[in-house]
Amino acid sequence: MYHYNLAFVLVGMSDQVVSIFSHLLPLERFTHDVKGFASLADIPAGTEWPLNTFVILNDETDWSIRLFKERFGGKARLILCTSHADKLEASVLNQMYDFWPWPLSDTFAQLEAVRLQKRIKDEKDAWMNNQYLDIITEMLPDLMWFKDMPGCHLRVNQAFCEAVGKTKEDVTNQYHGYIWGLSGEEAEYGEAVCRASELAVAKAGKTCHSEETVYHSKRGLCELSILKTPVYDENHEIIGTVGIARDITKEKEAQKQVLELANSDALTGLHNRHHFYQRLRNRRKGESLTLCYIDLDHFKYINDTYGHKVGDETLVAVANLLRKSFPKAFITRMGGDEFVVALFGVNDRKEIKARMEFVMNAMKEFFKSDERMRTLAMSIGIAKSENEEADLDMLLQQSDEALYWSKEHGRDQYTFYDEILNELQRFKEHVRHERRITEE
Repeated sequence: MYHYNLAFVLVGMSDQVVSIFSHLLPLERFTHDVKGFASLADIPAGTEWPLNTFVILNDETDWSIRLFKERFGGKARLILCTSHADKLEASVLNQMYDFWPWPLSDTFAQLEAVRLQKRIKDEKDAWMNNQYLDIITEMLPDLMWFKDMPGCHLRVNQAFCEAVGKTKEDVTNQYHGYIWGLSGEEAEYGEAVCRASELAVAKAGKTCHSEETVYHSKRGLCELSILKTPVYDENHEIIGTVGIARDITKEKEAQKQVLELANSDALTGLHNRHHFYQRLRNRRKGESLTLCYIDLDHFKYINDTYGHKVGDETLVAVANLLRKSFPKAFITRMGGDEFVVALFGVNDRKEIKARMEFVMNAMKEFFKSDERMRTLAMSIGIAKSENEEADLDMLLQQSDEALYWSKEHGRDQYTFYDEILNELQRFKEHVRHERRITEE
């Protein structure tokens, strides 16, 4: 991608040394010109020299730093060939790129010429690699940083600075707590978490992924997807990590919305039947469960008389009342005018009865408030798990049977399955007997 033209200016050197430089094979992406002069004074004033000019000067010629600057300005780098390097003044040392011993043998000149070429190329390659890194890191919309193992930030990109609300100068060589504006115990905890993360990456010896919530200076709370990978030195010892963090807040919100749509009833916003089974079959171990199966009495009359629009409005209103009555419960619309309220960890029968009385009274008041709904009532069947490992399908069936009992015995009431178990069995036998008589 890059190309450099070098100028080697040899002052006070033998023809053989000049010839050695003239016959150097150019390295990849490099060309060079060689010029020889007896002294600095012989170099024409005002000559335009390329940026990459190296002056190899015999210290025994008539020269000075002032004359060197007059001839080359600030563009050239000085390699001084001297026999008394230990006696050079600070003003000279500050201007030197390197120094070679004098007298300069042809063999040494040959070796140093090749070595100088390689050194220049290595410097240019390193500079270009640094440029590439700068360009890449600044192009990224993601946060990017380089840290040493103690957790000091050695380098960050602009996206990182925008996230923390600080400049690069303010962030460089600083630690997590200061950068993210933490203090006290919060800062200590943050540093400990970061340190543990760096050690985990070092131990894994590969790229590791994690997610973290941070406070972005412009966007507020953000969800970040973070990749960290170890950085090694020439001895393959881990000296730090490089991290990239992508803001996935919108993705998370979109995923949440999709999940809510998949798990929610479109009309009422309650949980749907699919989510009911998914949630309750994966409930926490040891969590007791009570199911309250609810059915609206005479709801068909509302639909037939006033239309489905009013029917839908009724279902939405009932759903809202259930939410208000059971703020911590898992409430599901099973379909039509049937709902199930799942109570977790509620074992006291008196408490359950109190809740049933509350919701039924609230429903009655609501139904009375609208002339169209005065015929409505609510029947409930309740099944309570006898143990923590109760089968969900069995519990749902029991609550449904208790609901059936409520509707068959006057409606507008709630019934506990275990309280009518014996009577329910006799009732089922009676129903089967009546069916046989009818069929005969």
